[in-house]
Amino acid sequence: MESLQSRLDSFLKTKRIKKHSSKSSSTSASVKWPHPPTFKATASTLSEAGFYFDPSWDDRDSVACFLCGKELSDWDADDDPFDIHYTKCRNTCPWAVVRCGLRDDVDEDGSYIFSNKTRLPSSKIMEKARLGTFKGGDWWPHDAIPGHGACSKKMAQAGFVYTPQISGDDTATCLYCNLSLGGWDKDDDPL
Repeated sequence: MESLQSRLDSFLKTKRIKKHSSKSSSTSASVKWPHPPTFKATASTLSEAGFYFDPSWDDRDSVACFLCGKELSDWDADDDPFDIHYTKCRNTCPWAVVRCGLRDDVDEDGSYIFSNKTRLPSSKIMEKARLGTFKGGDWWPHDAIPGHGACSKKMAQAGFVYTPQISGDDTATCLYCNLSLGGWDKDDDPL
């Protein structure tokens, strides 16, 4: 679910859920994302905020973060997925820090304002959060290659977060300028 498209696709497909009873029998149902497009929590906004659709029998609108695993449900019309993810997970989830928190760093004109120094792109907190999007190197394909110039640490130092288009690709994005690059070679230096 690390790719935006796979998260988005999770909302577009019908999901099969089961209700287990105490008598070794179960009931099942097919569900789709239950809320209208007038809600702030749409497939698009939830996916961008890091969530995929993960319903259960009792929580038909349950979502989970692809990175930290946080589960949220019971969405109201005015619930903003970015604000809620950042508020609930800013101390534990790299995606909430780098992507969802980014909205607090921009004013009405679209200019960056950093009222908190820890939100500066050059801060160690932001660098650590960006590094966390590469899932400690578990997802980033070039960390398995000794001496690769585009290792996850250098990518995070350069301001990139891991944003694969499909599982396993090496697309990374600078969220401050919206530049996405892929096809990193061994001698590339993201800095």
